Amino acid sequence: MISKTLMLCLLTLQLAACSAQVNCKAGRPIDTPAGDLVINRCVDQNRQPTRRFVSVAGVKVLESAYLADEDADKDRLRWIFRGDALQETGCSDRLFLLDLSSKPAKVYAFGVRKACNEFQWASWGSKRSVIAIKKNVSFVYENGKIVPPAAGKNLWNSIEPPHAGPGLKAEDAVPFVEELALP
Repeated sequence: MISKTLMLCLLTLQLAACSAQVNCKAGRPIDTPAGDLVINRCVDQNRQPTRRFVSVAGVKVLESAYLADEDADKDRLRWIFRGDALQETGCSDRLFLLDLSSKPAKVYAFGVRKACNEFQWASWGSKRSVIAIKKNVSFVYENGKIVPPAAGKNLWNSIEPPHAGPGLKAEDAVPFVEELALP
């Protein structure tokens, strides 16, 4: 029979070995008024990507299986990131807005459910910003909140449909905004 101490040692060694199998590498730091913004990429022992995370001044603020920076305002306080393309649709299921102008930073996930949420453009204003996904579907960011476009037939006619899968019904085209907790 194995003693409790030996079992605890084996478990500790196994956990250490598991954690050693993931390797994270920091990208080039980008100077922002809130501190250096760094996109970190993590891979497993087979060099397969496992996750990415964004840190600002050494604090993790956003984490996902995949992240790519799309745009930022001229002050480098508000950033747009996109997530990974889903196999079911061939498109990213959401975009992320990172707002470093407040303490703590705010992070939002947003887009249109079951649609292609491909970033198209952003118009960054000091009080009000507009962020558009493909085909000019606009989300308004004002006073620390994202206002999505209205759901309905006009939105369904405007969005980029999925590049794969069963398609998109009008009732499925629902915009969403979620404020995310910091990791």
